[in-house]
Amino acid sequence: MDNYWTAQKKASVGNAIKSLYQLIVLVEEDSLACRLVDCNLELDTLDISNVKVYDDLFLALYKNTHPEDRESLKLLSNIDDLHDALSERVYVSCECRIKHIDLGYYWTRVTICNAKVEDSPTGHEYLILLEDIHTQKDAILSERNELLCTISTLEDKYNKLFIENMTDAQTGCYNRKGLKYSETIALNDARDNNKDIFVCVLDLNGLKYMNDTFGHSAGDVAIATVAGALKKAAPKGSSIIRTGGDEFLVFCPLEKGSTEYERFGTILESELNDYNVSHDNPFEVSASYGYVFLPLKEGMDSLDEYIEMADGKMYQMKEKRDPHKR
Repeated sequence: MDNYWTAQKKASVGNAIKSLYQLIVLVEEDSLACRLVDCNLELDTLDISNVKVYDDLFLALYKNTHPEDRESLKLLSNIDDLHDALSERVYVSCECRIKHIDLGYYWTRVTICNAKVEDSPTGHEYLILLEDIHTQKDAILSERNELLCTISTLEDKYNKLFIENMTDAQTGCYNRKGLKYSETIALNDARDNNKDIFVCVLDLNGLKYMNDTFGHSAGDVAIATVAGALKKAAPKGSSIIRTGGDEFLVFCPLEKGSTEYERFGTILESELNDYNVSHDNPFEVSASYGYVFLPLKEGMDSLDEYIEMADGKMYQMKEKRDPHKR
């Protein structure tokens, strides 16, 4: 075998290895002195000729590594940590962008391996290798970015379809499908964060009369007006659901002791009054509503009980206020 390794063949192997790496440095066992084996011109920014010991080599690499990638060099910063890592495996490596002589940053693989014992993870003599991987890394990142872009587009389409499926087109409020979705979220929030829950049921006054007398376009205007007023009056973070033609449901978890819900009726009435004053419609837009603000009961998995309670209060108001009640 020794006869096979002629000086010429050894030189050929050495040249082949050098052609793979931009930098080859041997770190000696006892002194940690660095011995330069090869360095390409594009890495002159490292000022490798002034590197004498391992710490100098690390600092030269660190200073010329892109700031976003310096964390990847952390393992190299301490020779004892590096030795521990190499006691478990033959080599360690990381990828980072290193500055070249043209002041551009290029993707590089930094590999540190044991050079003392062949095919063994033991030893204290290290070979530091820098390999140019910029082209393949750029291709991988480009492919990854395209994939992320595709995923983002699909997510946007999914979210749009999801919202469309959960939303009433006329008012922008949730529909009955959205009710179950938002109800689950609200119940979990109230249960997990020890909150009480505000539940309101609302019904337009005189919608049938408006439709029969002034046409369905008048009813559509009234429905949209009430939906807009609800969005302004409901506590922050509320879910607003159009449960029927002129029926709405509002619910929201609120901190215990919150008084935010107490402003609901005042704001709603003010919004509807402002609309009626500013428009000369031959009809008046108004609504009846009822609400409760209560803690969740043990094992409660729906708001049906509280909706029924709020509904009863709503009908009490409707009996008093709606001259065209059905």
